[in-house]
Amino acid sequence: MGSSTTRGNNIFGLKSMSSIRHRSSRSSLRSNRRNVMQKPQSFRRGSFFSSEAKIQPEAIEGKKSTSQLSWWHAIFIFSGVSLLVCLLQIFLPSPFGLRMTSNEVAELGIAPEGCEDGLEYCICPRPTICATNKLSLALLALARCSAFFDYPLYMMMFLTKAHNINNILRRSVLREWIDFADMHHVHTIFGIVIGVETIFHSMFHVVRWGINNDIELLWSNDTGITGAIAAASTPLIVWPMAVPKLKQYLRFEIRKSLHYLFYFWAAALMWHAPSRIYYLIGVPFLIYVVDFLVGLFVRNHLLENVYFERYGEKGVAVRFENPKGYRSCKTSYVYIMCPWISKWQWHAFTLFPEPNKENNTMLCIGSSGDWTKAMHDKIKVPCLRSMYIVGPFSSEFSDKAVHTTNAVAIASGIGITPTLSLMLSYVGIKRINIIWMCRDPGLVEYILHKIDIHTVTKNSFALIFYTGKRDLLLPKDLPVNLFIFRSRPNLEETISGIVTSIDSGEGLPEEMYKNQKALASIPFSQRIKIALARIVTIYSEESMFEYAVSVDTETRAEDNDNNDPPKEICDVPKMSRVGSRASLHSVDEENAIENAPVMADEEDVVSIDGLEAMISSFLGGIGEYSRADIEHLFDSVDTDGSGYIDKDEFDEFINLATGDSLGFSNSTRRSTIESITSALHKEAGTNIGDEATIKYMEDLVEDPEKPLNDWSMFYCGGSSAIEKRLRGIGKKYKVDVGVEKFDW
Repeated sequence: MGSSTTRGNNIFGLKSMSSIRHRSSRSSLRSNRRNVMQKPQSFRRGSFFSSEAKIQPEAIEGKKSTSQLSWWHAIFIFSGVSLLVCLLQIFLPSPFGLRMTSNEVAELGIAPEGCEDGLEYCICPRPTICATNKLSLALLALARCSAFFDYPLYMMMFLTKAHNINNILRRSVLREWIDFADMHHVHTIFGIVIGVETIFHSMFHVVRWGINNDIELLWSNDTGITGAIAAASTPLIVWPMAVPKLKQYLRFEIRKSLHYLFYFWAAALMWHAPSRIYYLIGVPFLIYVVDFLVGLFVRNHLLENVYFERYGEKGVAVRFENPKGYRSCKTSYVYIMCPWISKWQWHAFTLFPEPNKENNTMLCIGSSGDWTKAMHDKIKVPCLRSMYIVGPFSSEFSDKAVHTTNAVAIASGIGITPTLSLMLSYVGIKRINIIWMCRDPGLVEYILHKIDIHTVTKNSFALIFYTGKRDLLLPKDLPVNLFIFRSRPNLEETISGIVTSIDSGEGLPEEMYKNQKALASIPFSQRIKIALARIVTIYSEESMFEYAVSVDTETRAEDNDNNDPPKEICDVPKMSRVGSRASLHSVDEENAIENAPVMADEEDVVSIDGLEAMISSFLGGIGEYSRADIEHLFDSVDTDGSGYIDKDEFDEFINLATGDSLGFSNSTRRSTIESITSALHKEAGTNIGDEATIKYMEDLVEDPEKPLNDWSMFYCGGSSAIEKRLRGIGKKYKVDVGVEKFDW
């Protein structure tokens, strides 16, 4: 690895940063670690197709850091105080408590015989909490104590979802004590506690009423009716959102609809007992409602011209200009509502600023549920549609990253969007390295073509572990610090490799960079075939032909002096097409089109300009083509020389352009991409970490200067296995781990 040291230092600027921390007190330890790193054989070599570097399920061994209390644990102190108040009420006499003498109970008339079982004191101020025997007293104590314990949790259930208030407070000094980014996690934990408590609270009351022959209170008394409503709705509110199996088998739309039963739950609790519970529930519930209305009517923006396009076979990319009053956050998410899908559904998605266009924002929406699949189905062509957004709201990433100079951001799938937002926010300020695991080729291609990865990661590692079935259509000039592996990572090895390289200033193995250069060195004649083959795997040929026809139809209807760009709306009336035709051809070509023969049925034919406009729009900047190539293919299928092709000739054009003149299926066309680029992945790749880097990082844990205190890890994705693995790594090396899953 000695030959790669100089290159690594020059590329990443690591030598100067490393030398800052190269003090005499660490020189001997650093020297020992560098001796380990200078052994070339210590780096494991592996193919891009290697199956060895998979996520390992085994537990991380090593020293474990002392568990730390979170701010929300203090809420349980208030729960304990509330529990103490309940016990005092049970044992203290009136007016401080509920304890009554047998004569007082008899005089009240609810239990004429007074206390039973020879008891001098019992409780019976009203029918619903009348306990005159030992068993009833025990059941009443258990029921009331469980409810009192949960009172602070009830309040937090509403306050944790006051997004606008939390967004303001997380920019205040309170963030030094309260992690406002943790609110969804707190909401989930408290919800589970309440879900369990409600079962026992209801059971103790019902059993007590049953043995006392008072079961009719369940339907004849306000407390019984409201309690039954709350008890029946709680499982429907909590468990579909908390139990993994239910989350797997129930659609999000169903689970979210059930979750809205909390309005009835809150109203039932407010009238459940004639005491202070009305205020304990009512005040935080009112705060939540006001916060919700502020978001809905004040922080809500109508975006009338939002650009939608498919980034792959299973996702849609969204771009829009930031509206007035829109306050961008470092890493954030918004709630969006598309009225052309559903006027009642709001969904949260992370966003990131469009790096190539100021004051613009991007979202990548993967098809994972009914709503997102409906969006993908409706975006048949690149188009403009309307959309409402509420937000933005800061995500967990924006709070945790502030405290460390170095970070490793791990993303899986669509989790790349908040990760990129995080990196864009700290370019030139902090070194944030990225490990991205993804199986969606369209998403990888879209990100690599649309985002200036070199600018985002110029002083960091950018490692992509691609596990998709087809090979990738990559940009010609890959950044020297971007590396793509055709395997899954061993996370501990990879993370330790990043930390080791930056801490030691050793850089990267030279072989990795050479292999990456080969990935992008595809001949132009092959790149156009890959690009067009990619289009037909994302969009249907019918949508492509209809789009090209609409371009020609509008163009022929326009006045030649009208230079307004034609527009397209996806599949509804009042359409407006995206893209300008004026830039696609010269004035001579304009005249040629004007003088071209008029076809008998112009709506079913396409000119070369309409064809090129379609290709340009559908490629969306991903892939390359030349007009000469298009003209050559167009002339070969335009058998009558009219300058127009019909649907059959269009199909033949696609077959020729993708190298499939025999008219094979889309699945066969996908193999065109694979056959062209598969050879480019045969070179051996080099993993960035191994047992030597793990040992190096273990030594850093014992370093008296605690260099790992300046490191943190973040994960965004939907994999619980990856989250568990990262938390194990964080625990072993005493590195903070933040998680943003949006696993609602």
